Amino acid sequence: MKETARRWLLAALFAQARLVDAQDTGPVHDAPFVISPPATVEEMLRLAAVGPEDLVYDLGSGDGRVVIAAAAKFGARGVGIERDAALIEQSRASAARAGVADRVRFLQQDLFAADLGEATVVTLYLSPNLNFKLRPALLRLKPGTRIVSHSSGLGDWRPDRKTTIRKDVLLWVVPAQLSGRWRAQVGAAKRSILLQISQRFQEVSAAAVVEGKPAQVWEASLEADRLRFVVVEDADGKAEAALYFEGRVQGKVIAGTVTRGAGRDRVAEEWRAERRD
Repeated sequence: MKETARRWLLAALFAQARLVDAQDTGPVHDAPFVISPPATVEEMLRLAAVGPEDLVYDLGSGDGRVVIAAAAKFGARGVGIERDAALIEQSRASAARAGVADRVRFLQQDLFAADLGEATVVTLYLSPNLNFKLRPALLRLKPGTRIVSHSSGLGDWRPDRKTTIRKDVLLWVVPAQLSGRWRAQVGAAKRSILLQISQRFQEVSAAAVVEGKPAQVWEASLEADRLRFVVVEDADGKAEAALYFEGRVQGKVIAGTVTRGAGRDRVAEEWRAERRD
């Protein structure tokens, strides 16, 4: 009897393991349609600062309510991506009734086949697993693209903001990719600064070498494609000088303004850095 019970237990454990494995490796696009409360939909779009210049992509658009609200209440254009043909037809009918059919589209597609390159805002109401699997594609979007999710996070990518209006609403801003070595020139004299930047999502840190001498870097921050940091250099041990850098990342180039000093002693110059690896 004990041997029979052991065999039954092993069989049950094996079946459970196969079920878990099937759930992990099965079609990642299979997600049930769950309705978002109207107040949460509006909060998603408000938190993402959606406006008339935006193109909102809703992944797993269901009955189309997020895309329709983006057009009807915020003046944006929208695209809904949904696999269920019946929900696509329902969404198109609802858009027509709302008078926004000319500003929205609904596409019957797999989420992972969708081209998101034109999106300025991406909205999600998916499972944590689906969100995580979409994360690499989301990180490849243009810096500054806003991603807003109803309830579920994006793994260890910390949201930039979080609110709760009936449900949790989480916002991320896609950061520029900065990790690596950069060589900067500052001002008309083209002073040389070497930067080694480390990055994990929107969180950055840096080390600097100014004219061949190590210098401390403070308050490094990245928001979309806007980089800020402060370099404190020691002028031959006589006096410290703080250099306040602000710049915009454009691919392999960062360009902006560096300010030295404060008050009446404030002096501003231009700076430019190029990626070296």
